[in-house]
Amino acid sequence: MGSAFDELIVPMLVISLLAGLATTLGAILVLWWPNLESKKLGAFLGFATGVMIAVVFLDLLPTAWQWGGISALVTGFLLGVLMIALADLILTRLIRFGDQRRKINPLRKMGYLIAIGISLHDFPEGIAIAAGAAAEFHLGWFVALAIGLHNIPEGIATAAPLRMSGLANWKIIVLATVMALFTPLGTLLGFGVLTISTKVLAQLIALAGGAMIYLVFSELWPEAKKNNPSWAYGGALIGAVAMSMLSFFHH
Repeated sequence: MGSAFDELIVPMLVISLLAGLATTLGAILVLWWPNLESKKLGAFLGFATGVMIAVVFLDLLPTAWQWGGISALVTGFLLGVLMIALADLILTRLIRFGDQRRKINPLRKMGYLIAIGISLHDFPEGIAIAAGAAAEFHLGWFVALAIGLHNIPEGIATAAPLRMSGLANWKIIVLATVMALFTPLGTLLGFGVLTISTKVLAQLIALAGGAMIYLVFSELWPEAKKNNPSWAYGGALIGAVAMSMLSFFHH
């Protein structure tokens, strides 16, 4: 790497860390929110559903197709689905093994799975920040801003079911902060991946898309409708519209 390119790494790592910490901010907003009854939880989960679907179909999958073609998109997407399905199976068995006397708390399992899926998603987001900065420094700032804005509802999506499951607030904050670190890690990886293969990058992006789609249809949306269908649909619409607008400005 040239010296001019090397000089981008530290400032972009700081910027991407701030973008990642927006996830923690989203979690804090949920913890400060009083009385998360079923209709509010339905709206939160519906909102998260709309956000994640918009991110996948307006951002992740088109980008994977553009950078790696249909083969990278399909293989990465299927791998993402399989990874989260496997994580779902393992997590369910761990919870059951940890305390066989209690019924598995579906909200807690959902929160952990969402955390895994969003962390996988944050990796290629960090790479996107590196890619933007490598093209033009101000573009890296802009991509980081867009990512930071949509990390807030992702933090909400993770924290809401965990709070309703009774997990301690400090544990939720720690988890959200660990998730935030995947964005700068992705940026660091991105400066290396961009010099090797855009197809690998495309597969990582599609993998995140597959993981998020699995979460939406196996966990998020069913739970949202179960809590309050009308509020879930309203939240999903607001989330999809909000992320569509962010995606428009991002591109």
